[in-house]
Amino acid sequence: MPLASGLATASRDQTLRFSFAAASLWRALRFSFAAVLRRQLAEVRGIRLRLFSWPALAAVFLLAAGCATTPKAPGTAIPADLKDLDRWQARGRLGVSGPDNGGSGSFEWRQRGDVSNVDIRGPVGIGGVHLELSGTGGNPNLILETSDGLKLESDAAWDELQNRLGTSVPAGNLRYWMLGLAAPGEHRWRDENENGVTTLEQGGWRIDYQRYSTEPGARVPMRITATSGDARVRIVVDRWQLGQ
Repeated sequence: MPLASGLATASRDQTLRFSFAAASLWRALRFSFAAVLRRQLAEVRGIRLRLFSWPALAAVFLLAAGCATTPKAPGTAIPADLKDLDRWQARGRLGVSGPDNGGSGSFEWRQRGDVSNVDIRGPVGIGGVHLELSGTGGNPNLILETSDGLKLESDAAWDELQNRLGTSVPAGNLRYWMLGLAAPGEHRWRDENENGVTTLEQGGWRIDYQRYSTEPGARVPMRITATSGDARVRIVVDRWQLGQ
């Protein structure tokens, strides 16, 4: 082979090898740069996530929790003497028996000042009835509404209530008796007997307090039996809410 031709061939081979090496180096540098860039982007995203996403997510959870929390109804302090308590609610069951009628059912009582709203549901010998008593004294104003649309007031309401119950009810005293108190006027207390029953006698009725509870925030009756002649009213309170 001529010397010039051999030198040319060697030069081309050397150039090819250099080009291949340069291309390989460029690919390696490119991949390495891309890897570094990806890591940097990941770090930036992580910083943004830490700076923005977690607080925002926490705010969303707090907002959701706030929306799901039922606000508590404002209440009033429970006085030491329940005679001064003018806001309370009671739910439970009652049974009524008289010379001509009787039955059992449930009740809900809401007291606001001198206004009592009482819902009675179930048989009880009277069906569904809403009573609203307002005023003080032994004979407050009464509005009676029945589930069949009848609405009566004053004497007509008292007469209808007595006809449905089969006996007269001292409704003006009930708001006091429910709390374990004597209504204004003459009365007599009998001390707790051997069965743990405390008795109040007032207005021709005998009220036996058979069980109390202090869980609502004050000592209130949970089981009451009131009798007058052949008439008997039995009350079991399932829930008290005082000051609300």
